[in-house]
Amino acid sequence: MKTNLKLLAGGVAGLLTALGLIVGFAFWASSGADTSRAEARETEAPVATIPSPELEMPMTNTHRDPVVAPLPVAEEAPARDPYAPTLAEGRLRVRRLVVASGVSGHEPTGADDVFEVGAQRRVYAFIEAVNETGEDVAVEVTFEPASGESVGHVSLDVPAGTPRWRTWAFTRHVYTTGRWHAVVRHPDGREIARRAFDVVD
Repeated sequence: MKTNLKLLAGGVAGLLTALGLIVGFAFWASSGADTSRAEARETEAPVATIPSPELEMPMTNTHRDPVVAPLPVAEEAPARDPYAPTLAEGRLRVRRLVVASGVSGHEPTGADDVFEVGAQRRVYAFIEAVNETGEDVAVEVTFEPASGESVGHVSLDVPAGTPRWRTWAFTRHVYTTGRWHAVVRHPDGREIARRAFDVVD
């Protein structure tokens, strides 16, 4: 009887051991599957779709060479007209000073920058003046060579409050060649206008 009990106990123990192994294996298998599923989930990342070669866009070169701006070129200032008049600002001023060989209809005729000696009887300085002062003013006009004495010395009245007064002076004494100037001066001696002209043979 003891032997049978021993055998029975041994069989039960073996059965329990086998049962434990089965349960342990099942537990191990289930936890291993979960782990593998978890690992599979962790490693499953979105995969970019690789386009087929026929749909693939052509590669373009996005590199651009730097654009080099051209160096600024200093523009040459236009040469000043040597005959352009110099006109001072003020309440008494000259808006226009023209050297001419005549005057007709209160406007210069034969206006020029170069005159021949003896080709005209007179040389005129035509003036368009503005007098914003409250009194009449007499300006003086001279014709001045580069060297030597000035000629003309003509006094011209410009009435008070005149927005546009045309008048002129002339001389018959332009005999020498070279650069000359027609000059207009205020009664106090200030120069208010000047224009160059040349006399040639």
